[in-house]
Amino acid sequence: MVFMPIIVLFYQSNDLNLRQVMTINAIYSISAALFEIPSGYFSDRFGRKQSIILGTFLIAIQFFIISNSYTLVGFSIGAVLGGLGSSFISGSDAALLFDSLCAINRKQDYMKWEGRSYALGTFSEAIAAIVGGSIAYSFHLRMPLYIQFVISLVGVLAAFSLVEPPLKKTHNRSNWAQIAYILSVVFFKNKVLRYFMLLTALFGLASLILAWFAQPYLDFKAIEEHKIGYLWAGFNLTVAFFSYNAHRIQQYLSQKSLVTLILLGFSVGYLVLGSWGAEYLFLGLLAMFCMYACRGIAAPFFLNIINQVTPSEMRATVLSIRGFCVRLSYAFLAPFLGWWADVYSIIDAFWIFGVLVTIFSLLALLSYRLVLNQYIKSS
Repeated sequence: MVFMPIIVLFYQSNDLNLRQVMTINAIYSISAALFEIPSGYFSDRFGRKQSIILGTFLIAIQFFIISNSYTLVGFSIGAVLGGLGSSFISGSDAALLFDSLCAINRKQDYMKWEGRSYALGTFSEAIAAIVGGSIAYSFHLRMPLYIQFVISLVGVLAAFSLVEPPLKKTHNRSNWAQIAYILSVVFFKNKVLRYFMLLTALFGLASLILAWFAQPYLDFKAIEEHKIGYLWAGFNLTVAFFSYNAHRIQQYLSQKSLVTLILLGFSVGYLVLGSWGAEYLFLGLLAMFCMYACRGIAAPFFLNIINQVTPSEMRATVLSIRGFCVRLSYAFLAPFLGWWADVYSIIDAFWIFGVLVTIFSLLALLSYRLVLNQYIKSS
């Protein structure tokens, strides 16, 4: 992801304001959200590998269009295709990993391997951040997008190399009946699964807002592009370290402690940014690093629990429903926060979002005992 440390600056260099940048992100999120559940069912029905191949191909087209566009319309078209491609990968990758471990009787190792996978991805992004920031600084902001298109083609080839365990179908329901059944399980029949779906949606939203508002904040503090690349690398190395060691951290902390740590980490982090981030860069960066550490722990932790309580035949669909909740909430909230940052300041946007995260985090923690005692006793 060599484009990631400069993508907001790239859009702004094409005469887009922050509200328009967040509108592009909202279009991407709406596109991903609309296809999340159908693509998840496609993965469960026809195979994780086929879904990932299709997703990587669409993402390659996305970067070809964005790297050759100069207007909001062109960027928006790329965002639609990127969201569609992302939806075909979202859930399929985690489901493929979990099913593969089940096939060799090692599903208890899922959190370790999900953590390692997430860590390798973010470590790669950390290197890419330094490269992308340096290339943008040395040449121009469009060059990392050209390079990203080439990298995305490599992703398509990698998708063809995947090996998939056989899928097991244990029902005779029609396609639409199965989708309706899965939705009823997630939102009505399984309260533990519903709780963690909503909890991971909150975590995913907080992570997305952090990723897309980090660059405007660093730009607000007048940090140059190549230095942003190094900071972005630091953020991702933090995620990689904590993700790689998430299964070890879980051995020392209870599940309730981990849930509390993750939720309060994001709540306090955003409130610190909104209170002192404008005046003290050190405190703003410290808050961001703490939230990226929580992100590293949360991703494998929540995915492990969802996979453990979800049958194989609906696993990719369930994980896609999680993505749907994240993308839809982001699509509604991000343009508003972008507009607020344009009209007032990005610091005020952090404060508003911090208050919202704190309210929902407190509600989630208060309902923990009612919902999760059932899961703790059965696990």
